[in-house]
Amino acid sequence: MEEQLPASEESSGMVKSGEKMKLFYSEKFLEYYEPGHPEAPARLKAIVDHLARHARAEFEEPRACPEETLLLAHSAEFLNLLKSEKFFERDSPALPGIYRYAVLSCGSALQAMQEASGGQTAFSLARPPGHHAGRCRVGGFCYLNNMAVAALAACQAGRKVAVIDLDGHHGNGTEEILRGRENVIYVSLHQVPAYPGTGLSSFENCYNFPLPPGTGGKKYLATLDRALKVVAKFSPEILGISLGLDTHECDPLLELCLKDNDYRSIGFQLSKLGRPAFVVLEGGYDPETIGHAFHCFLQGLTRKETKP
Repeated sequence: MEEQLPASEESSGMVKSGEKMKLFYSEKFLEYYEPGHPEAPARLKAIVDHLARHARAEFEEPRACPEETLLLAHSAEFLNLLKSEKFFERDSPALPGIYRYAVLSCGSALQAMQEASGGQTAFSLARPPGHHAGRCRVGGFCYLNNMAVAALAACQAGRKVAVIDLDGHHGNGTEEILRGRENVIYVSLHQVPAYPGTGLSSFENCYNFPLPPGTGGKKYLATLDRALKVVAKFSPEILGISLGLDTHECDPLLELCLKDNDYRSIGFQLSKLGRPAFVVLEGGYDPETIGHAFHCFLQGLTRKETKP
C-alpha cells in the first residue's frame, strides 16, 4: 500500500525545523532561449517563483564548474567543440554562449553534491539539463552531463554514489558515462517507448525500470519501491537524484500520469533510504504545474524518517 505523509506534514512547508538545505540557482539560467523550444526559461522560473512565494526559499548563486572536473565525464575535444559553437543537433541548438550556461549549470550540480557530501540536502535548480549528454555528444536539450560530472567528482573524492534518474525519459547519456564505473550505480524509471529509445534492460551497474505510457501513481510508486531495494542493497553514502517533472499528467512531451501528491510520496520514499541527497533538475515542460509538483517533491524528500 502507498505510504502517505500525515496531513500535518503535507502542509507544513519546506523542511522540518532545524533541517538544513541549499538551493543553487542563478538568474543567468533564464537568459538564453530558442523561440518555440520546450526547454524554455519559463519552466525554471515557474519553480523558483513558486518556492519564493510558498516555501520561504533562499537561493545561493552557483559557480562555474572547473574544466578539470568536466573532464571526468567529457573529452577535451568535446569541450572544445561546445566552446566553438560549431556543432549541429536539432534539439540542442548551438545557441550563443551555451557553453558558459552549461558550465554554470554543471557547477550548480557540483556544489549541490558537495553539500550532500557534508550531510545536507541540496538542490540544483539550473538549465540546461544534462542527462542525455554523452561523453562526446549533445542531445535531448542537454550539453554537459551535470549529474555524471557531479557523481564522478563524488567518486573521485572516495564517495559511494547511487544515481536515481526520475526523469520520464531515459538518461542515456548518464548511463553511457557511468557504465562500468566503480563505486556508482545508475537506476532509472522512464517511459518506454519514448525518446531516446534506450533503457529497455539492465546491465553491469545500470538498472532500468521501463514504464508503459499511461502509468499512474500507484504503479509508479510500486516500481520505485523495487528500484530503491536495488539502491539499498548497494548501500551508497550519498544519493544523486536526476529529477524530471515530465512524468506529470499535464506534461506535453510524455504520457505518464503522475499527480502532484505523487511527487510528495516519491520524495518521502527516497527519504527513507536515510542518505543525504543532491537533486539535479532535468526535464518537465508544463510551466503551469511544474512549480507545485517540485514543491511537493521537496516536501516529501526533506521529511527525514531516519538519520544518514
